[in-house]
Amino acid sequence: MDSAVSETGTETQVQTGRDDTLSLSVGDLVAFACRTGDLVLESAGGPTAIEGIRAHQRLQKKRPAGSEAEYPLQVTLKQDGYKVALRGRVDILHPQPDLHHPVQLDEIKTTYVPPQKLAVSARSLHWAQLKIYGFCYGLQQAFGDDDPVALQMLWHNLKEKKTYPELQVFRWGELEMFARSALSEYLQWHRRWQAHRQQVRASARALQFPFAEYRDGQRTLAVAAYRCLRDGGELVVEAPTGIGKTISTLFPAIKAMGETRLDQLVYLTAKNSGRQVVRETASRLHADGLCLSVLELQARDKTCACSLGLCSRDDEGICPRTRGFFDRLPEARRHLLGQPLLTPEVIAREADRLQLCPFELSLQMLPWADLVVCDFNYVFDPLVQMQSLRDQSRQRALLVDEAHNLSDRARSMYSASITRSDSRRAAADCKASHPGLRRAIQSLVRALDKWVTEKREPPQPILPPSRAGESAKSELWITPFEEGFPVGVSGAVQKVLMVVSQLWEQNQSPPEAITDWLRSLFRFQTIEQLAAEQHHCITRAESPANPDSRWREQEVELLCVNAAEYLQQAYQQFHGVIVFSATLRPAGYIYQQLGLQPASPYLSLPSPFQPEQLGLLLCPYVDTRYRARHQATDALVDMVARTFHSRPGNYLVFFPSYRFLQQVVERFAALFPEIPLVQQSSGSSDQQRAEFLAHFGEGRRSLGFAIMGGVFGEGVDYVGEQLVGTIVVGVGLPQVNEEQELLRGAAEERGENGFDIAYRYPGLTRVLQTAGRVIRTESDRGVVILADYRFADPFYRSLYPQHWQPQICNNGTALTDALDQFWNP
Repeated sequence: MDSAVSETGTETQVQTGRDDTLSLSVGDLVAFACRTGDLVLESAGGPTAIEGIRAHQRLQKKRPAGSEAEYPLQVTLKQDGYKVALRGRVDILHPQPDLHHPVQLDEIKTTYVPPQKLAVSARSLHWAQLKIYGFCYGLQQAFGDDDPVALQMLWHNLKEKKTYPELQVFRWGELEMFARSALSEYLQWHRRWQAHRQQVRASARALQFPFAEYRDGQRTLAVAAYRCLRDGGELVVEAPTGIGKTISTLFPAIKAMGETRLDQLVYLTAKNSGRQVVRETASRLHADGLCLSVLELQARDKTCACSLGLCSRDDEGICPRTRGFFDRLPEARRHLLGQPLLTPEVIAREADRLQLCPFELSLQMLPWADLVVCDFNYVFDPLVQMQSLRDQSRQRALLVDEAHNLSDRARSMYSASITRSDSRRAAADCKASHPGLRRAIQSLVRALDKWVTEKREPPQPILPPSRAGESAKSELWITPFEEGFPVGVSGAVQKVLMVVSQLWEQNQSPPEAITDWLRSLFRFQTIEQLAAEQHHCITRAESPANPDSRWREQEVELLCVNAAEYLQQAYQQFHGVIVFSATLRPAGYIYQQLGLQPASPYLSLPSPFQPEQLGLLLCPYVDTRYRARHQATDALVDMVARTFHSRPGNYLVFFPSYRFLQQVVERFAALFPEIPLVQQSSGSSDQQRAEFLAHFGEGRRSLGFAIMGGVFGEGVDYVGEQLVGTIVVGVGLPQVNEEQELLRGAAEERGENGFDIAYRYPGLTRVLQTAGRVIRTESDRGVVILADYRFADPFYRSLYPQHWQPQICNNGTALTDALDQFWNP
């Protein structure tokens, strides 16, 4: 690294010793160089890994005497100036029985349909793999061009429990020609890729920190990040707003790519604004000479051409951009390799030029980008995590921004649910076009009915507290996963997904209207297979609010109460992991929730701003607890008015719920009609959010009301006069419900304080994130009002950031005096 960050002030580069042999698996070669034709639609409802393994084992046990299962293949050959070590493992090898019969290699593939119904592109890909196995065996045995090799595909239909053999005999010379053609394509790409990598490493070594000097805390963070990525392991960083976390982690990570064996960076952020900051940071480094390809992944529904209305599916329900996808992919891949910013817009332009699916094109470029910027789910979600990360031949680093969001997000990724009403709608959507699928879904509805009927048998269900305005009668059953699971529901889910998989394998699609429902079903199946002691099965039944309706709503949920083990498994795919945020406290809670190793370093950095920039006023004369909110309304209205009038400008008031927000808004508007208000609405669109933020420009005087922990309380930079003050109403405790109570109970079973884990610590994180919106740069000044008596409690005071210097205001007059003193010192 440069002298300001590295400990010696000199460049350090690991000398690994040069080995000219390129090690390559048959699977990787086939996946890159032998895929042609259509993009075959795949789904999580296909044969599972366990089903495939069991089918392989059954068929391998039936092999004749003398044959070998899982026969290893390892050959070394020279081609196009490279020495290549090609390796693989064929399912069954039948040695040559006599001079009249050739050696035979068998490959087993599991499906849900007969082989003749498989998509042509899928069949050709499987055969390509077997052909290269045949080439490797012949080279291993020094075959001549005319020596025969028998290759047999064993298509095992899991639904029929029947195997369809397909045998072809090739001359070894034919297999060599096929394999060397594939190798030639791969090696041409490999040469281009290596040339790009050399440019990346050279430019990374020469890169200097892009600013004249480090802010307070930046150098400390950069050195710690570099050490972590050089040596491996985990690092936890709490870095207050203003330090410049993005450049302070990206810069040392890029230096590590130039000076160590680090190959790829994966930067995770939960907010669109976070991706924008990474893009701007990368552009600045590009301008300073860095050669680095940055791929920004966007959600499928915001990228897919069909979802955006840019193309229409054909009569068979297939997107035309998937037809011949792999025939046009190589040109797009060559054109995009090494481009500095592979943003969704850049990917979309290339996809439009060659009529490719933009989302799938972005995934195909993932292994060939130096820095991948994406959402948490691409690494942690079992349904969408990037399979290329499982390639352990490359060394990767993981940078997790806004890591305070990861615990909740991970629990949702490892939870799943099915409802009766959604399933019935899905069945109705299949009535005309897919009768077989409709029957399978109807079986699932009946399985849900049967499960709820069984749960109504003694013991009696747990009845949750009634909620205001709730007219339907609710029943609730909670069972630890290991004590009971709806096996009938599970079997019905599997039958539905089997039918869906049959459609996919034939390159057909289920109705587009049930896409979201199918995703929830895929998730349910996946989570059921992963579920363990950290899961509970929650069954809900609710009578209809409308007495004329005969249908009851029913739901089965698999709830994950702690995803730490799953997160830890994901970390193991990376050489180094850095998790960072402005709010990661207390450390013990963060480590336990995020699955971090207890010995991993924890770095807490001081704020780079001066204490006098922030006026932190604690108002304990307000009680915002649920039962006291009616009495608190007038006090809050008075507090907001005093704050706004003390120094007119842009202010935001954050509430724990929409109902409380609306209650205060209505009272405020009645008492102060001359002050224009803007408020966050539930389920607002991107356009509505943009319109809300537009009120908080320089020179405006806007008073906004929003939800704590929502989109306006995190990840938004209100710079300068865009926000001069924030009022935080309450300590941000999550709503009491069965999920939070299960989190509480799980923590208490581990001997921890369940109320702190489930409520107080998450609430504190919301408060700290909300308060952090006010001071964003060295020139900002503003106030944060903490409105609740609990903020004065020693529990919260002990967890306040070091740079907080709260001033207590015991009444409205004291608040006015404190505000006047801050604004007019």
